Amino acid sequence: MRSPLEARRRLLGRAFVIALAITALAWTQKGDLPAVGDLRPEMLQEPVQVDVEAPPFHFEYKGQKVEVQPVADYEMWGLVVSHNNIQSIADIYHDSSSVDTKDLCVVWGESLRNGSYLDVDFWSGPWTCYFRYSAGNPFQGRDLGNNHMITGSAALRDQLANVRIGDQIRVRGRLVNYRMEDWRDWWRRSSTNRDDAGNGACEVIYFDQIDTLQAGTPLWYLLFRLGVGLLIVVPLFFVHSLWIDAGRSRQDLAPETPMPAEMPDVWTGEVESS
Repeated sequence: MRSPLEARRRLLGRAFVIALAITALAWTQKGDLPAVGDLRPEMLQEPVQVDVEAPPFHFEYKGQKVEVQPVADYEMWGLVVSHNNIQSIADIYHDSSSVDTKDLCVVWGESLRNGSYLDVDFWSGPWTCYFRYSAGNPFQGRDLGNNHMITGSAALRDQLANVRIGDQIRVRGRLVNYRMEDWRDWWRRSSTNRDDAGNGACEVIYFDQIDTLQAGTPLWYLLFRLGVGLLIVVPLFFVHSLWIDAGRSRQDLAPETPMPAEMPDVWTGEVESS
């Protein structure tokens, strides 16, 4: 008959295997792009851009002044197909002090309507969105934008952090040029043309609103987080069971303390005289 500790270890072992399977499966499923029939009608339109003459402004972020030059009012609907990973060791440019953190690579319009996006590989670098497809695919690069997102609102930054691959989103704001206080005369400038490519083709958006109109694969993201959490917690419980077992083993091997006997009468060497 197994001891309670042995039964617990077998249970933890099975839990670890299940957690590993959940994590692996969720990893392959999270971020899958929706089928054409699951796209909202708004996703099929192109961004709306209106040139404006607005005064520059600034805001404070992490103790630095961020100067902003508005270029155009901008509204965008699209499917998030990729974004950069600021936690990656390959991204040495973004951290908690960066006003520009998550860049959203978004597809809209005809390339969604005809389904060509489903046969395209998308991935992101620290500042760039890449895509690759086979010859004959009607996908159009002008239906894709890599968006550098900035805002002076902490609440909006939190909303941006929660946007994931596969989400269908709407963004309102302005195309802008901006610079940090310590950049001297260098500005990060926004593209204003959907037909450009390469360096300088990204849109820089100071956003006032960002909405996830339809989440992509929320259940798989939830299961992935759950699986990762179990992969951390289950080994800790296993180590704890080993520690308990080791403590009980030491108690079992310890010699029993003998009961003290009554002290014998001892002759002191003194003799009573009569």
